[in-house]
Amino acid sequence: MATVIVTGASTGIGRAIALAWAAEPETTLVLSARGRGPLEEVAREAEVLGARAIAVAGDVTDEGHR
Repeated sequence: MATVIVTGASTGIGRAIALAWAAEPETTLVLSARGRGPLEEVAREAEVLGARAIAVAGDVTDEGHR
């Protein structure tokens, strides 16, 4: 069982990493990105692959979002 935090999970490399981990057995993903809409799409895709996915919209570089 693994819990994985992926920042920038809504596009590009972050999305690819999130979906690769989603295919692993018993994985929980904490997905972070600035935009909620695309992030929730990735979370749904991850759940279809068998992972538990939690989407957290925010900017990790902005102290107000930490």
